[in-house]
Amino acid sequence: MTTSRPAFGTLTAEQFQSLIEQTSDVITVVDEEGTVQYQSPNCERVKGWSPNELVGENVFDYVHPDDKGRIFERFSTLVAERGVIAEEVEFRFRCKGGEYIWLSVTGAAANADLPVDGYVMTSRDISTRKAYEETLIEQRDDLETLNEVLRHDIRNDLQLVSAYAEMLEDHVDSEGEEFLDTIQQSADNAVDLTASARDLAEVLLRPNTAVDNVSLARILHDQIETIRSTYGDAVLVVDDTIPEIDVQAGDLLSSVCRNILKNAIQHNDKAIPEITVSVEQTGDDVTIRFADNGPGVRDEIKEEIFGKGEKGLESAGTGIGLYLVRTLVEGYGGAVWVEDNDPEGAVFVVELRVAD
Repeated sequence: MTTSRPAFGTLTAEQFQSLIEQTSDVITVVDEEGTVQYQSPNCERVKGWSPNELVGENVFDYVHPDDKGRIFERFSTLVAERGVIAEEVEFRFRCKGGEYIWLSVTGAAANADLPVDGYVMTSRDISTRKAYEETLIEQRDDLETLNEVLRHDIRNDLQLVSAYAEMLEDHVDSEGEEFLDTIQQSADNAVDLTASARDLAEVLLRPNTAVDNVSLARILHDQIETIRSTYGDAVLVVDDTIPEIDVQAGDLLSSVCRNILKNAIQHNDKAIPEITVSVEQTGDDVTIRFADNGPGVRDEIKEEIFGKGEKGLESAGTGIGLYLVRTLVEGYGGAVWVEDNDPEGAVFVVELRVAD
């Protein structure tokens, strides 16, 4: 025989109190002045105070001084409007040992559905979560500092090294030319690394990638000319005219193009790297293809090369360029992948949405 159980609307006072005592949250009832009328038993586990120790005390005396004004204002609104604090209110509460914990609290005024003499507060200990959030804030500040160093100090010093190395070209003998070339190449690679790391830091500092309408032709032409001036031995060809359209992306789309173009050159095994850039619009989508004459990309690593720290083939690459490319493109709502070129090489494909 099955014993019927009452629905919530027909619970007795004893059954309702039993439910309160079993919940992991702390239930507090206060009057309109904030004086505690009731505390559920697990108050001692969370706050250190036994329920009876807080009864008769004013709850605001236990709120951290920096939070008290804000919390009192929210409670006053609850009393005046006799409604519900639906959004969780977070503040620090003083425990019996004198330390403060973070609580997340919601509240409700008594009404026909809540026949309680006072205001009911439900609180939960969120100290662990708040500590984690504070750690993230500190890490973010550190990343901001690192980004500033990459933007200015390190990059400027590396460019100075590269400039002075170039000035030494007429002052070294044939035996020293090899060493000077190594210095110049290493400095250039380091400058590339700081540029990619700087852009990646920008993305990490702003996890919601800003999407705007940008000129695809302007960005592509600028980056193609930059790569041409940097890598004089490479051949860059634009297949047909790049359409004058705006795409849904952002200023860091230039970093996407730059990293793909550099990747095609740095991973190339030919004496003269060749890259062909083409753009095709199909409806609301635009596809940008960067086709090279390099060794190609094996099928089993076509996904892996976009991973964090992956270099793909053995080269002087930075290892974060293609990871940055995917992070940015997907943040813009697009997609990026690699295909085989015909008869040899690889094609990096970027798909973006045409601006409204």
